[in-house]
Amino acid sequence: MTDDREKRRLDNTIMEGLRSMPEVDPPKGFSARVMENLEPKRPSAWTRFRLWLTEPRSVTFTPVRMIPVFAAAMVLLVLGFYAMDTNDSGNGMRMSTIRFVLNDSGMNARTVAVIGSFNSWQAHDAAMRFDDATGAWVLEAQLPPGDHEYMFLVDGQKLMADPLAQMTRDDGFGNRNSIVFVNGTYEQAL
Repeated sequence: MTDDREKRRLDNTIMEGLRSMPEVDPPKGFSARVMENLEPKRPSAWTRFRLWLTEPRSVTFTPVRMIPVFAAAMVLLVLGFYAMDTNDSGNGMRMSTIRFVLNDSGMNARTVAVIGSFNSWQAHDAAMRFDDATGAWVLEAQLPPGDHEYMFLVDGQKLMADPLAQMTRDDGFGNRNSIVFVNGTYEQAL
């Protein structure tokens, strides 16, 4: 406790000494000389980049200057369509064309679609067309390698397994899903 009193007494003595000192103005030009000797701090690369991005700029162009831009855009567009046109699925797997056929020589169905694991069981992009020559509903689809379960959706309501499928699997809801095996170059039937 005596140490605390001693420290407080010493602090008070120093404070009184500082208060009693006369106030002196700095020499003339002192601030200017100090500021001249300070180097400006250069902003970091990230700060300079951020400022460059956020700084407003005026952009002017003429149609003649835009010709190369439009030409480059067209080349990229054509290359993009060309890349999408290839049969590669993007992960190195080869897509295969699989033909689904449902015989309907009596023309009993008005619409037929193929729904399955390859199209998230959605019929909107899998409508089949009726081939008058063969009396069958036909759809050709691009499928990646693997085994795919599918069914025919007749007239938007009736689910029907493929009568030509060699294998089926129970779907857990009382139906049998047809299975097609694709190995990357052709369809396999067991």
